[in-house]
Amino acid sequence: MPRPYRKERLDELLKRELESIICYELSDPRLNHITVSEVDVSRDLQTARVFISLLDDTANERSVMAGLENARGFIRSQIAGRVQLRKVPDLVFRLDRTLGDVQRIDTIIDQLEYSPDDDAEPAPSGS
Repeated sequence: MPRPYRKERLDELLKRELESIICYELSDPRLNHITVSEVDVSRDLQTARVFISLLDDTANERSVMAGLENARGFIRSQIAGRVQLRKVPDLVFRLDRTLGDVQRIDTIIDQLEYSPDDDAEPAPSGS
């Protein structure tokens, strides 16, 4: 069983390499406005879940996932050449909707009306 810090280091290393490959080396236009938000390698180091965030609201989730599936073999071969591992983990791509949720919450907060007078205590009535 791998040591916990090894898994964390591998998560971070794969995230950096995947970000570089996906964002700068793939020429697929479906993958223009995405980022790798997190990588989680399984305890046995056989599978890596790669969480992808869409930076553009107009991006089609299905086309992004199809583009990643088409590029999976190329991405794994690039990782094999860059990272010294006995076996490159199988890549499982997942959409990370956290960024969209945060933006939606920010919009709701911005729409709320807030007045600084709401926090002020009422003045004594002088009775």
